[in-house]
Amino acid sequence: MKGVLTAALLMLTVFTAGNTARSQVLLNENFDYPAGDSLGAHGWVSFSGGSTNVLTVTTPGLTYTGYPGSGIGNAVSMSTSGQDAYTSLSSVDSSNSFYAAAMVTVSAAQAGDYVLAFLPSTSTTFYSGRLHIRSNGSGIDFGITKGAATDTTTAGIWTTGSYSLNTTYLVVLKYTFVAGSNNDLVSLFVLSGAIPSTEPTPTVGPLAYPSGDAFNLGRIALRQGTSSRAPTLRLDGIRVTRSWTSIITGVISQSGSVPSDFSLGQNYPNPFNPDTKIEFSIPEQGQVTLKVFDALGKEVQTLVDTRLNAGTFSVRFSGAGLSSGLYFYSLDYENGNKGIFSQTKKLILNK
Repeated sequence: MKGVLTAALLMLTVFTAGNTARSQVLLNENFDYPAGDSLGAHGWVSFSGGSTNVLTVTTPGLTYTGYPGSGIGNAVSMSTSGQDAYTSLSSVDSSNSFYAAAMVTVSAAQAGDYVLAFLPSTSTTFYSGRLHIRSNGSGIDFGITKGAATDTTTAGIWTTGSYSLNTTYLVVLKYTFVAGSNNDLVSLFVLSGAIPSTEPTPTVGPLAYPSGDAFNLGRIALRQGTSSRAPTLRLDGIRVTRSWTSIITGVISQSGSVPSDFSLGQNYPNPFNPDTKIEFSIPEQGQVTLKVFDALGKEVQTLVDTRLNAGTFSVRFSGAGLSSGLYFYSLDYENGNKGIFSQTKKLILNK
């Protein structure tokens, strides 16, 4: 067993050296503002509807077990015929996939309209990937379109299982750029239980439509639709990422003084089932990668892959979907002044 552990640690050192990949989290909006504030007071830009039914922070926030945005701050209330607003993502891109996750609770639904969508970096009209909600008589359906509203007439855009009013779901809207013209894909994941550690089969999609492809994605928008079609809902914890694993891992800054040195804490609790917390400190801004590996050195999950300012941070790791056993987590930090820091520790999943 000692030989296996030594080999695994050596493999981790090789795997994590020199990683400078781009950030995977493009937006983390938990509406952690005073109830009653408009979204416009906190960086959101109104682009339609003016002062009618202004998008406003409401309390309490939503909760969803295992989601990084659960129970943080408040929520936003949305209904019909009012203000629409967007906020910008931290970077603009036109390749690979974008994921937009959010917790949503619907209190009333009608014929159906879209409420959340991607936008290009310079547009307020070219919605590219839209989350729809409609009534099905006994409950609600979620749907997905790529562009034009007429896409709703396309077969197969709606969920087939019935979802309930006044229940919190985790929805994930995915947009994938595909080379060529008018063939980008959209997918929708609707979760009501444990969040899978790896990307599952979409609830709807992937689907392509004849409507035009986005020239890039750089904004996320909230839309309050028409009086006869739009639902009434609360939405919270918008998280836009470039990977599925970045949806379910959260980096939370801890208060306190700037640390004088690097450190990687022991996860707590340990052993754990299924969630545990990992803390680490960095003395200066730098590129940080934190990954989990199995006992043979195979990568299980990337928890952090971004530039962070100096500070102490905590990250949640979920072992849901993994087998009991020994795992390792490895922190790799790179900074021009401080050089490279790498450290590995073990953790035990005991189901």
